[in-house]
Amino acid sequence: MIKQWGLTKTYRIVQFAPSIGKDDYLTTKQTAFLKAMLEESTIKKAAEKAGISRDTAYKYLKNENFQAELNKRRSECVTDTVRFLQSKLSLCSETLVNIVENPETGAQIKINAINAIFANCKALLETTEILQKMAELEAEQENINEMLESVNR
Repeated sequence: MIKQWGLTKTYRIVQFAPSIGKDDYLTTKQTAFLKAMLEESTIKKAAEKAGISRDTAYKYLKNENFQAELNKRRSECVTDTVRFLQSKLSLCSETLVNIVENPETGAQIKINAINAIFANCKALLETTEILQKMAELEAEQENINEMLESVNR
């Protein structure tokens, strides 16, 4: 839902950026360029799709509010993609195991599937270990902060 504000045809990105302040509106063209930047592979293509010049596109990209919104949207795209892929992990794992267990599957294909399983398990283990270490460090930092606060009182 994009709401129109005033006669200047500026739009506030409501559905994606409720944190944008009243003075941080994007124009219709900026909004079109923002969407195009998320869909196209180059600034030139995004500018063409949005119906603006390359100079205008680079001007928009220098704008702090525009840049913040673009970064936020890109981050949301990555997060959405990761969630989607996470939802498919079981299906992918089952498929790889089925390939390995299928007696009609060729040896090289089985080896490739096994290597994929091992690589994924290794990556998941490393990620889990990193997250565990981070949680431990954050807890330790919190304890240190509490001790410092009590000393400073």
